[in-house]
Amino acid sequence: MSIIKKIKRFKKHSVIMMYLNNTSWLLADNVLKLIVALFIGVWVARYLGPEQFGIFSYVGSFVAIFASIATLGLDSIVIRELVKKENTNEEVLATAFALKVIGACFALFLLCIGILISSLAMEIKLIAFIMGFSFIFQTFNIINLYFQSIVKSKFVVIANMASILLSAIIKITLIFTNAPLIDFAKIVLFDSFSLSVFLLYFFIKKTSFNLSNYSFKLTIAKGLLKDSWPLIFAAIAAVIKLKLGQVMLGNLGSFTDVGNYSAALRISELWFLIPVMLGSSIYPALIKAKSESLDILKDRVLIITKIMFAFSVSFAIIISLFSDFLMTLLFGKDFIEAGSYLSLQIWSGLPYVTLFAYSQITYIVGKTKIHLYIAILAIVTTVIFNLWLIPIFGGLGAVYSAIITSCLGSCLMVYLIEKDVHIFTTGEKYV
Repeated sequence: MSIIKKIKRFKKHSVIMMYLNNTSWLLADNVLKLIVALFIGVWVARYLGPEQFGIFSYVGSFVAIFASIATLGLDSIVIRELVKKENTNEEVLATAFALKVIGACFALFLLCIGILISSLAMEIKLIAFIMGFSFIFQTFNIINLYFQSIVKSKFVVIANMASILLSAIIKITLIFTNAPLIDFAKIVLFDSFSLSVFLLYFFIKKTSFNLSNYSFKLTIAKGLLKDSWPLIFAAIAAVIKLKLGQVMLGNLGSFTDVGNYSAALRISELWFLIPVMLGSSIYPALIKAKSESLDILKDRVLIITKIMFAFSVSFAIIISLFSDFLMTLLFGKDFIEAGSYLSLQIWSGLPYVTLFAYSQITYIVGKTKIHLYIAILAIVTTVIFNLWLIPIFGGLGAVYSAIITSCLGSCLMVYLIEKDVHIFTTGEKYV
């Protein structure tokens, strides 16, 4: 009876139930993404084969580097402002949206220059150009940030689900009709368009939307950019850590190498959904914890980090042991070499998954410049180690480079945070 009473009391706790409900929706969203990635994504890779899939992944990585510029590093800062200043939400959203549109146009302009001066084949240039136009529609992600700030990701999840399912149906149709590679590039553009439409629908329907209330404020724009400018470089560095290896591998190796590398990355990146899912609910909670007490914030971050470390190590070991079996089962015998990539690649994500809650302290306490320093380190180490290791080890060289870059970046982050906010340390002694 005591257990039942505790459960009933737990259900009556409105704040806890709100976060649990939000997390459950995010879990459903990420389960669907996982299923689509495992089945539809793998099916597309098998259909295209290592070389064509390598070209598709190479172009996607090339475009993604420019896409990181389009966000202007605003996302976490916008959520923070929406949580702290509820009475000015309309102005914050309007200003952030305008900044994102400017960022998207600038990123598209840079991408076009990059495409024109490159020595890529005309078909590859056209694929990159088509994918690049998705930047414009991705500006509507500002709606996602609003629903995250009020811990109501349900509507974002439904929009995501509708877009994912629609995309999956179209991709299956393309496979059965023996569609060329360029048609799959068009789907990337269509996905961003359809998601923006669904997000806009829920925003208008579920809020007291009145266009006259939304206005651009220069003072707000200056405040957002003041905090976010280091995060622009951090966003670029985060993408570079994941994508530059494929771009450099395509230049220094072959598109078949890129295909194997990318196939393994499709699996190893799946567990990055865990921080994304949990972070959407935990980040607003950590902001509120900080407003109550710094000690409460420290305790919660430390508990989350310990749990994620235990999970991450166990998960990485299991994937490493069964990597060859997984890649052959999912992608077919043509991708058998990708098993050795996956067994090592999975470890590059361990610091990110383990320290995701810890890294959010930088946004909460206004230490965003730390991400700039990490960004500079990541860019330098990624380029240096890729240039050194890819000619020696081929595709595995790009994997080794990713692991080294991830570890060095995490070490720098911990060192810089602990100088001011002691989470893992008390003075000079570790907790």
